[in-house]
Amino acid sequence: MIFKSIRLPFVPNAVFFIFLLPLFAYTQVVNIRIDPNQIYQTIDGFGAFESDADINASWWNDLYFEDMECSIYRVDLTPQLRSPYSDLSYYSPWFMGSAVKNIFNLEDPANPNGPEGNRVRTYTGPQDYSRSFGGRNAPIAVMGPNIEQNLQYFIYRANQAIQTGKSKTKDLGDFKLIGSIWSPLPWVKIASGNVYRENWWPGPVANTAWPFVWGGNFAGGRLDVSETPLQVFDDRSVGGAGATSALTQFARSTAAYILGYQRYYDVQFYAISIQNELNFEQFYNSATYPLSSQYIAAIKAVRKEFDKHPELQSIQIMGPEDLLGGDAYGMWEYGSSNGPIHKNLQYLQNIEADTAAKRALAFYCIHGYANDGVTSSGAQANLWNWWVNGWTASPAPGVPANVKGWDGPQKKSWMTETSGEHPDWIFPKSGYPGEGAFGLSVRIHQALTTGKESAWIYWTFSDTDNAGNVSLYGLTNATHGANAAKYVAAKHYFKFIRPRSKRIAANVSGSNAVLASAYFNEENKKMTIVMINTSSTTQTTAITLPVGHLGVETYTSKENNLWQKGMLQAGAGSLTFLMDPYSVQTWVINYPPTSSHEKIESIEYAEVIPNPFTQFAFLHLDLKEQTTLKLKIYDAAGHCVFEDEALRYLNSGKHQIKIELESHLKGVYFLNIESGFSSEFKKILIL
Repeated sequence: MIFKSIRLPFVPNAVFFIFLLPLFAYTQVVNIRIDPNQIYQTIDGFGAFESDADINASWWNDLYFEDMECSIYRVDLTPQLRSPYSDLSYYSPWFMGSAVKNIFNLEDPANPNGPEGNRVRTYTGPQDYSRSFGGRNAPIAVMGPNIEQNLQYFIYRANQAIQTGKSKTKDLGDFKLIGSIWSPLPWVKIASGNVYRENWWPGPVANTAWPFVWGGNFAGGRLDVSETPLQVFDDRSVGGAGATSALTQFARSTAAYILGYQRYYDVQFYAISIQNELNFEQFYNSATYPLSSQYIAAIKAVRKEFDKHPELQSIQIMGPEDLLGGDAYGMWEYGSSNGPIHKNLQYLQNIEADTAAKRALAFYCIHGYANDGVTSSGAQANLWNWWVNGWTASPAPGVPANVKGWDGPQKKSWMTETSGEHPDWIFPKSGYPGEGAFGLSVRIHQALTTGKESAWIYWTFSDTDNAGNVSLYGLTNATHGANAAKYVAAKHYFKFIRPRSKRIAANVSGSNAVLASAYFNEENKKMTIVMINTSSTTQTTAITLPVGHLGVETYTSKENNLWQKGMLQAGAGSLTFLMDPYSVQTWVINYPPTSSHEKIESIEYAEVIPNPFTQFAFLHLDLKEQTTLKLKIYDAAGHCVFEDEALRYLNSGKHQIKIELESHLKGVYFLNIESGFSSEFKKILIL
């Protein structure tokens, strides 16, 4: 097919235009065909995590909610306790050396590495959590059966991000607050059998056994799910019947902390994960569930406790929130000296086989990291394919065949954390630049298309390295703001794909150099198309839209020119244009409906005759009953060009209403017939 070049009108203020060009027979072309009839997942939204003081700054909230228009915000749900349960002088001396002047420097000057020479407070489980350590005994807050009494143990801090998100729910189209537990209360954990392997000052000393408390962090260990009643958890003093298990204490404390959280901020959680990265033991808040049975016991206990309390019943539990990894073992199982460690698809298989667990886990979530939990593996399409579809033949020795992905149980999936990209648009500077901001755009594409993720959430929204630059782990910072390359890469998706958009088919042929995905939002009648040139050469690209005569807003990012806004007109529904090397383009199209699924009950018949027409036509109506009508006419860009000044009051029977648009260009228009809360559209063509 030969596409004609389109003459564009002059627009002031240096507005950028996509370069459209004739397509000659010898030009190699990437063809993109948008098919709205092929519908995939619903997009719930986009967002990030943040917990530091930036969330209370106006610049942060302006970027996050005004410019980026994020509709999901993720928080840490590690319980924050009142003193003395959280008093550092009680439970967590932070041994920094006698020469260091710090409020946490509580050690004996003659023994700077603490009572046990490892710079942490160690314990093996609930029974010895309160043992004498450096002359102090850490208390345990026993949770009773009355959740209102349990609220007294917890504290909360100012969080402007939550308040801003709530206030902008209508503008954003939605606001979903989600959270992950990095660690439960320290005294419900037991030894995992593992040891800390690193050695840096003033961190823990190498080969210290998990769990331990370091600098206020509840580090490592695993939840005791044995359900063995323990005297240290005797709840008779708080209204209970006697000894309770660590699992009961975990469920009660989780419910109480989250209920208090919701009341403090006057907000409702959409979903929570009971464990962030459930097999990633670290010196910061962390815990492990190496076996599916352990994780299943925990989610069932939390769901059962939530269901007791009306304010918690609507909260969905998501999981298992493991790492995407880098190979088949990372999707199924690792071996270790302490036995097997289950991974993504093995958790899913066992959850779906347990009726109560299947009900407890509303939807799945995963992190886009490689095995190290730091670098991103989110651009590896084969891993996303396994996550969605599983496999039939065994992909590696020792891995079983016929394993289902999450798409089998028909639950949705979210990508709830990733990071690790260099802050430059192009990185590395030689070879394929997949590790910078440009690579981030590819990672989002792979997650949404191959991974069929319904939400995509970054690690920290703002973060700064020692040189003042955006770090590997943030999208932007206070200095770079909306001009940070990773921020811009994410903005192509975050800002324009609004909540409840449906991903539709964007079929690419002719070359694999260009990636494309498309989304349609029925509520705002906007189609969003994101295209990525993954090659080092300019790509001639032809796109075919379902309907022509549409106004298109364009946003382009590339090296040295991170954000160019433009506009064009898709005259015949087909356009040919150039894509610069390693660039991203987002097209936003105001897409007037060509028909309405909802018919007005009072109208027996409605038709425009003649259609097409040159000067005027008539709307022929047959009304079943007396009704009110109001007519509006929209152009192909979605702008209203005519509206009745007042309601028309019409009796039952046949009517003719003249339609005439003076001084308007030829083209496609849409007649909107409104009656009460119902509306119907008719496509009209003026010649």
